[in-house]
Amino acid sequence: MEKIHKKHKEHFSKSPVKKPTLSPKWQLAIFILAISLIYCVLFNTIYTTPYTAVGSIFLDYASQVMQGHIPYLDFNFEYPPLSLLFFILPRLVSSAIPLYTVLYKAEVLLAIMIGLFIIYLISRRLGKAPWKMLLVYTLCILAVGPIVAEQYDIFPAILTLGSLYAFLSGKNKTAWALLALGALTKIYPLFLMPVYLAISLRNRQSRSAGVGILTGLLVGAVFTLPFVFIGSDSIKSLVEYHLQRGIQLESTYSSFLLIASKLGLAQINAIFDFGSWNLTGGPAETLTKLSSYFLVILLVLAYCFIYRSIKPGKSQSTRLGTYALLVLCIVLITSKVLSPQYLIWLIPLIPLVLPRGRDIILGLFILIGALTYYLFPHAYMNLTRLEIVPVTVLFFRNLLLIALTVLTVAGLRYMKASE
Repeated sequence: MEKIHKKHKEHFSKSPVKKPTLSPKWQLAIFILAISLIYCVLFNTIYTTPYTAVGSIFLDYASQVMQGHIPYLDFNFEYPPLSLLFFILPRLVSSAIPLYTVLYKAEVLLAIMIGLFIIYLISRRLGKAPWKMLLVYTLCILAVGPIVAEQYDIFPAILTLGSLYAFLSGKNKTAWALLALGALTKIYPLFLMPVYLAISLRNRQSRSAGVGILTGLLVGAVFTLPFVFIGSDSIKSLVEYHLQRGIQLESTYSSFLLIASKLGLAQINAIFDFGSWNLTGGPAETLTKLSSYFLVILLVLAYCFIYRSIKPGKSQSTRLGTYALLVLCIVLITSKVLSPQYLIWLIPLIPLVLPRGRDIILGLFILIGALTYYLFPHAYMNLTRLEIVPVTVLFFRNLLLIALTVLTVAGLRYMKASE
């Protein structure tokens, strides 16, 4: 009997114990609840920001349109035309600031949830455990913080994510159309179009590339030509507005200039114009002129690197998000404007990075988000006075953004051909 009992004991000790796991749908439900609590409770109690563009800017733009005024022509409008849709929708219900703000923030929460669901769909398509990618998405929202609710950058970010999912699913025309809609909401998704083009050409799908480009152009024409017909200078005024902007206080160029000024190597000042704090002085004006060249050069190098990284005939499903992250990181570090809300652009992309390098990239992004939250809103007025502590924090934050870009390149470089 003892031998039998011992034999059964050994058998059970060697049997693997299966841990109960939640179904994918329950995993999604848990993160819907978690993000709802973060957004509705945390962002309105402990983790808050006093600065908002909702009632003071977005409502004003929507009201101008509701009164029959034409953007770009009758009033200055600094955003692409499709952004008006997201400002006007809550204005259709109310012009009172409190209710408009609640409705606008509900609109933002809906966009965040759509992003969560698309991440869930991508995880299922890749055969990955949904909770891992959903957790990364949630942590990225936490890292960027309450500014997500006070700006409109989540809308182009989710349109971009939807475009990536459509491209992974082989829905070429939908992918290009969504990317064009994202660019019509905020220009930056335009920089991802060469990535789609590179993948198509690398796989000898020139017809697919041509159809995609044509689709994007048609979508763009639908939303921009009316403004061209209304007034020939309407869209031109938008372009000129951004071309005339100087080096913004939080940009990578600014952080290097500020450190140089503290070392007595440059003479600069900060002034408020074009709706933001910008630097003036000889070195700042020089970098303003050079910034476009830096942007173009680094983007061309990135596109060439991506083109060479694409393995013909191999699925890009595990690489596409990393390609997009690389391009947008370069846009951030080379742009003459780097507002805190621009970090929202990266929220849907970091969950798509392969697990091999995602933890380090996520950790860096969380640290970048924490430093950004310190700078804005807590130390922003001190930064405008060019005080040493916020200047140093800004310099370190932008170095981390550069490090994030380098790590993304390294991750792509050392991926296996099958990944």
